[in-house]
Amino acid sequence: MYYLNVFLLFSIFGHLFETVYFFIISAEHNSGFMYLWWTPIYGIGTLLTWLIYKMVSKYVDNKVIRNIILFVIYLVGFSILEFIGGHLLEFIYDQYFWNYYKYPLNIGRYVSLFISLIWTILAFTYIYFLKKYTDRFINKIPSFITISLLVIFIIDLILSLLKVL
Repeated sequence: MYYLNVFLLFSIFGHLFETVYFFIISAEHNSGFMYLWWTPIYGIGTLLTWLIYKMVSKYVDNKVIRNIILFVIYLVGFSILEFIGGHLLEFIYDQYFWNYYKYPLNIGRYVSLFISLIWTILAFTYIYFLKKYTDRFINKIPSFITISLLVIFIIDLILSLLKVL
């Protein structure tokens, strides 16, 4: 249940983050492709951040070397995640949900090394500062809430995909 809770919680946090961010900068934006309050790329990114950290920590004891390895993996991994996610959503919905052409160090529409660097910094912030707090909350989520949210998420995903068929 832990990993499912992380995915669902950070999918919701990601949607809220984007909604607030675009409200503050007064830009019109639709956060994600689903009807309700989730942006799954954030849940996937957070899960990968933790799983990669656990895997690397298992084999590398030296903190400096571990952090260098994590930095490279996160930077490349987030770039790949955005590349795949962007192209997949464009293929399914025949539109794009973000565009990094105006950002520094962009590699096409869906990847900017500058943005990947920001995601990498956020990954380290999550691992070393925020995770202990979010885990306190996540570990208290009752199973029936997790299952209810999962059912709602799956229904929303199916309905969101059916609208393009």
